[in-house]
Amino acid sequence: MKNIFILIILTGLFSFSFAQNDSISDDIDTRMEDIISNTESTEDADFTIVTDFLQDLLRKPLNLNNASREELIQLPGMNDVLINNLFEHIANTGELTSVYELQAVAGFSESVVQGIMPYVTTDARPKDIDPNRMHPAGPPVSEVRKGMQYEFIQRASTVLEEQKGYGPVEYNPDGSEKSHYLGSAFKNYTRLRARYGQFFSFAITGEKDAGERFQFKDGVFGYDFLSGHAAITNYGNLKSLVIGDYNIQTGQGLIFSSGLGFGKGAEVIAATKMQQRGIRPYASVNENSYRRGIAATYALKQFYFTGFFSRVAMDGSSSYSASDTLGTDENVFSGFNLGGLHRTTSEFEKRRSLFQTSTGGRIEYKGKKLIIGTSHLYQSFSTAILPRINYYNQFDFSGTQNYLNGLDVDYVFQNFNFFGEIARSRSGGMAGVAGVMAALSPKVDMTIHFRHFDKDFHSLQGYTFGEQPRTLQNETGLYMGLKIRPNTKWVISTFYDYYKFPYNRFGISFPSAGYDFLAQADYTIRRGTTIYARFRVDNKEYSADSMPDLQRLDYLIGQRRTQFRLQFQSQLAKNLMLRTRLETSWFSRENEINARGFLLYQDISYKLGFKFKITARYAVFDIKDYNARIYAYENDVPGSFSIIPYNGMGSRYYIMLNYKAIRGLDIWVRLSQTRYFTPNNTNGVNNNLYFTPNTIGSGLDEITGSTRSDLRLMVRYNF
Repeated sequence: MKNIFILIILTGLFSFSFAQNDSISDDIDTRMEDIISNTESTEDADFTIVTDFLQDLLRKPLNLNNASREELIQLPGMNDVLINNLFEHIANTGELTSVYELQAVAGFSESVVQGIMPYVTTDARPKDIDPNRMHPAGPPVSEVRKGMQYEFIQRASTVLEEQKGYGPVEYNPDGSEKSHYLGSAFKNYTRLRARYGQFFSFAITGEKDAGERFQFKDGVFGYDFLSGHAAITNYGNLKSLVIGDYNIQTGQGLIFSSGLGFGKGAEVIAATKMQQRGIRPYASVNENSYRRGIAATYALKQFYFTGFFSRVAMDGSSSYSASDTLGTDENVFSGFNLGGLHRTTSEFEKRRSLFQTSTGGRIEYKGKKLIIGTSHLYQSFSTAILPRINYYNQFDFSGTQNYLNGLDVDYVFQNFNFFGEIARSRSGGMAGVAGVMAALSPKVDMTIHFRHFDKDFHSLQGYTFGEQPRTLQNETGLYMGLKIRPNTKWVISTFYDYYKFPYNRFGISFPSAGYDFLAQADYTIRRGTTIYARFRVDNKEYSADSMPDLQRLDYLIGQRRTQFRLQFQSQLAKNLMLRTRLETSWFSRENEINARGFLLYQDISYKLGFKFKITARYAVFDIKDYNARIYAYENDVPGSFSIIPYNGMGSRYYIMLNYKAIRGLDIWVRLSQTRYFTPNNTNGVNNNLYFTPNTIGSGLDEITGSTRSDLRLMVRYNF
């Protein structure tokens, strides 16, 4: 408790000791915090797609007078209604002469304008682009060659304490080695990328996860994962051409999706609609969310034609003989291993154990207010996928082939944006989403979103808005969101989402249902100083636990998770930002004692001139039950995203230093540490029910002691 009181006192002193400055922060991590923290796992989305785009715009802002819909939709706070209003404003009054003129465009509130201001400009139209052409020619090759920008990134991270998997090799009684990590505890990442604006991109990326060997089994020296691409974009009628690794995101993500989505959270309106990015080069390191081969989009007037071919090596899981099922001794896989980790002998043996070949295409009509398209995908696997049948997976994908066909539409009518997609897989299962976003008045926005996925619908790489955004199967839901701006100082956001699962799920032996509710009120005290309060309830049904005699109880019980958050943030000066957050959580389940959680942290971000910046946090938490865990976003080095599940009883801090050594060269050092108060077992009471006493983590990641410290280093050189 002493630590908590000290933190509260320091918070009060810092929060009111400095004068307000009206400057606008251009820090991408700060602007992404609210969006990213809405998801509880960084594996659900490849956020580098967004951050790379915004980092480019900080160096070369987007011209609002000739920007495309695909570019504008990636700006913070933008949606199709605002984009349509902007296009109409330019058509009626001429090109914008100042970014501040956006305040005269319908729907562009002060917060929207302030949010996009660092990334946009209204400079004159480039001379090489003809405004009367539907598909303007790109810059000449000589200009691309001269204006090419290069970026080199080297990143490394490790846990400072010794983890069980890296200790001395131990042996079983029969003389065989016990499971252990094959490589070092360092995680390494390297990327070299060359870009010229939106027109050209070339990249090579390599990554070795902690525990993986840097030298492979066959003696080849290199990273465990390598990715690369060469891409051309918006060269006249050729809208996209990518050779190498890429993603496709169209419609509402039922068929083609990059896995980018922010889920349910404080952004109650825009989150329901998936952004249509088309073909995009891939430069990240998620080993299971990309395609490898060639893809292209070519436009003829308002019709866009897309085709692609891909062949990707994947990790299979639980290989076994299917003699009982197939009548042969053929080996099959029970599913896919999506972790991308190859640290132990068993994990390494599954590496690149099957291949996915996919091909397909899309035909799309793009009008000023109407987009309609049809998508087609065929997939085949080198080895059959046959899940081991149990009570919850009888309708999962099985076999060696799958195909999907779908139709999507996106229509803007005045202040209403209607969107949706319907798709069918090879199994005959159907899926559909339909939604509308509307600006009912300058002060009120709303959205309604409906989704339905049959229990036998199979989209193996889809991602759309829902309770289970990656598992587009066995779900029906209705979401309603509302955002009200009574005046320039208040914003009130709320949503209610009701969903049901018509068939069994893992851990649930019957059809079940649930709901999710959020209400948040934001108040701007003055420019740069805000406070908000958030209340959220998530209620689901689960099967009752077994009786002592292991007899399963044939009924469902409710499980509720309630959270309350209060946050204060102030840009106290041009070079100083403070953020304070208090959050509590309650977890309850029938016939069990309620669990509760508490988290309090203080953030500080300080810039010392143009060369040095420090970002830090100190947090205290008391959360003895993992079910009451609290997630919190942490600032990290560019390209890395940390969303930490606070659990147990203790404190945590991180400090990150950014130094601009010379022009184009940036260096980051980040140290974080979690410390549990006293050993995890005090007077016979375990302070951290998720871990065994006196340890942190589990399995080969287990640490003996009460602290875990992470060190991350990064160098970025732009030239």
